[in-house]
Amino acid sequence: MKITEEPKIIDNNTNKYIAIDQKNADFNFFKDNLIQSVKLKLQGDIKQDNAIYRIAASSISSSIEDLISLLINKFIHEISSPIKKTTLGEKLNTISSKIESNPPEDFDIEFFKKFNDFMLYLRNSTTHKGKLLTDSERFKADLALKMSFPFIEFYIDVIYPILLSDNSSDPVIQQPKKVNIITLSDINQSEILYYGLDGDNTGQALEELFVNSTSENKFKKISESIVKAINEISKFIRSNTKNSVIFAAGDDLLFKGYIDEDMLKNIQKIYKSTTSGLTCSIGYGRSFQEVYLALKLAKTQPGKNSIIGIKIT
Repeated sequence: MKITEEPKIIDNNTNKYIAIDQKNADFNFFKDNLIQSVKLKLQGDIKQDNAIYRIAASSISSSIEDLISLLINKFIHEISSPIKKTTLGEKLNTISSKIESNPPEDFDIEFFKKFNDFMLYLRNSTTHKGKLLTDSERFKADLALKMSFPFIEFYIDVIYPILLSDNSSDPVIQQPKKVNIITLSDINQSEILYYGLDGDNTGQALEELFVNSTSENKFKKISESIVKAINEISKFIRSNTKNSVIFAAGDDLLFKGYIDEDMLKNIQKIYKSTTSGLTCSIGYGRSFQEVYLALKLAKTQPGKNSIIGIKIT
């Protein structure tokens, strides 16, 4: 995971965490520990202080344990003892046992177990040590921090839906059978579509500045150019469709309406010219799920700077 992508990842994971149980989710605790762990890691990088890595790993571990507790309290009702009195290892075993009792047909149980065991070992070996911290221990603490984000995403994006389907009184929703690429010529112009725009290499551009630049002005310039590009594109869209911009922040934009291929290409030109050469990709579909997948697919194309629409059947 890139340092420049972490704020977006933290916000995304926090929003998904809240969606699990809006009543009981401790929004501030979960997010603040993630933010603090990243700040501490950066301090460790700058100061070359190995001990700070351990503190960072301990901080993000609190968010992991909070997420696991939230899932258990919501979905595993047979727990009789107060969940907060059990260890992280016991909590992971509780969820593992629940999943193993009725796993989805294509679920990799062996990977699930090994991923849990690996993360638990990293967590315990970096937070339960003495004062001495060697370079080897610093490396483990750094790895624990970096691996914690995909571990959180695994539980939110993979384990949570399984627990949700097991506890739902409704039939399990089947996954889409097929993703079809569509073009705007396939769409009636009276239809309302959703469009997502995302900058292609903003993180890479910032990382290059971190490595090579000694001037704050270059950072300000790229930031201001992206803000200006999104504002210009929003104005362009609003001038052609009314009340169509749903979300605009950073290098992301979500809008709706019927916007033809030429207009989408003009939007890309505005972004590129305003940001002095940065590109963006656009995905579209009839639902939020379709536009999300379309945008992900567009950003996997060689060179990016793509426009892709999909239909899920």
